[in-house]
Amino acid sequence: MSGTKGKTNKLLLAEFKKGNKKAYRKLFELFWEPMFIRAKSIVLNEDVAKDIVQEIWINLWQKRANLNIIHFEAYIFRSVKYGCFKYLRDNKLNAVHLQVLESLELGRPARVENQHNLEQTQFIIEKSLTELSPRCQQIFRLSRMEAASNEEIAKRLGISKRSVENQMSIALKSIRQNLRLAQSSLTALITFIANL
Repeated sequence: MSGTKGKTNKLLLAEFKKGNKKAYRKLFELFWEPMFIRAKSIVLNEDVAKDIVQEIWINLWQKRANLNIIHFEAYIFRSVKYGCFKYLRDNKLNAVHLQVLESLELGRPARVENQHNLEQTQFIIEKSLTELSPRCQQIFRLSRMEAASNEEIAKRLGISKRSVENQMSIALKSIRQNLRLAQSSLTALITFIANL
């Protein structure tokens, strides 16, 4: 199925680059929701997340002729990440945003340490998932690892779209909470060591 999905996305992308509005609309329908969920999980604000994703889609349309996109899905999710980081950089940050940015160590050149941070974050996410119900885990994995939309997940599992949204909300809340706990523990440890 993923092979067919990839071919469909490539065909839609080719048509979109030619200015086909129907192809653009179809790509939008396929990817808007997962992009929004990803943005919301980073900026922690629904309206801001919507604005970031909308801006990405406007830029895609305006620059379509000059874009050299090979993997559309990877491209748009990277755009979401950069859009969120740009927003966080340019606006007043709350304590949670600062912790997230500090944990990413964006300015440091030490790749080994960044790799460690990534592995630690992935470990925390996996640990968070084990604390959730099997259905909640399944929905999160379908959404995040297979990039399935809420509608696709609902159809596949025979549940309502609202149930999918609720389960995603529970999963994201649990992951954010565990990431915050890990970050505050690390900050406390660094502070303690610095004061020795």
